[in-house]
Amino acid sequence: MLFLSKITSMVTAMLITHDIINKIMAKRISDDCIIYLSGPSSLDTPLSKMRDKNFICVNGSAGHLIDNNIPIFIYVVCDGSFYENNKDLFHRYSAYAQHTFISEDVIKRSDSTEAEDLLNTCFLLKDICKSRGGIGRKIRYKIKTMTNRNLRIKCSAFRKVKTIAFSTDVAHGHFGSATVAFSALQIAISLKFERIIFSGLDLKGSCKRFYNEVNAQPTTLPADLSFILRSFSYVSSHYDGKIYNLSSQTAIPYDVIPFINTEEVACSSSY
Repeated sequence: MLFLSKITSMVTAMLITHDIINKIMAKRISDDCIIYLSGPSSLDTPLSKMRDKNFICVNGSAGHLIDNNIPIFIYVVCDGSFYENNKDLFHRYSAYAQHTFISEDVIKRSDSTEAEDLLNTCFLLKDICKSRGGIGRKIRYKIKTMTNRNLRIKCSAFRKVKTIAFSTDVAHGHFGSATVAFSALQIAISLKFERIIFSGLDLKGSCKRFYNEVNAQPTTLPADLSFILRSFSYVSSHYDGKIYNLSSQTAIPYDVIPFINTEEVACSSSY
């Protein structure tokens, strides 16, 4: 019954349409977007110099922006366990942000009442494909990408091989790739920002977060790093937009996502 209730709620969800995307685009304050992540190097980003940028933040990184009175353009949560263990924080951060995007995993971790509220206040990112391959899926996804130029899906005929994908238009869905940073990137691409700049995209060592958590959850990022690297490389080879990384301590090679310094970011003018 709970599952059926959630399905019923999804019918009235805040669907991501092209009209919605255009309305969000109209609220941008510059052509630059900073994707503010949870890696320690985010604390090196001089927020006072970035006030004229659009900020997309994820999970607990929103708290630092709020503490520094930085407007949040978009808040993204794709990890259902973060929502499940930090509901008060989630609602506080979501209320502060102009827009909130969540994944289907967040809905799965909520009860029916919570799901209805989430679907009436947040935009739902639907999955464009399954995470594993298979001959049937390979054929279906090939047809899907041939008929929709906004989707890229690299699917193996073998079920044990992980699928790699991304979307340049989240009205058609997104691909999670084991990190919310990848979902945030697809949102930023969909909103047609001229420059997309990662802050805190470190992924080094144990992948510690820069903020303290009351209900800290273990991260799977170290185990998923190879998959994440292949996903970002896939975007790099199929998307020619300007994507940069502020982190000087990143595991992502600079030939995949080039380095940019804060002076270069700050010099760009707003609208």
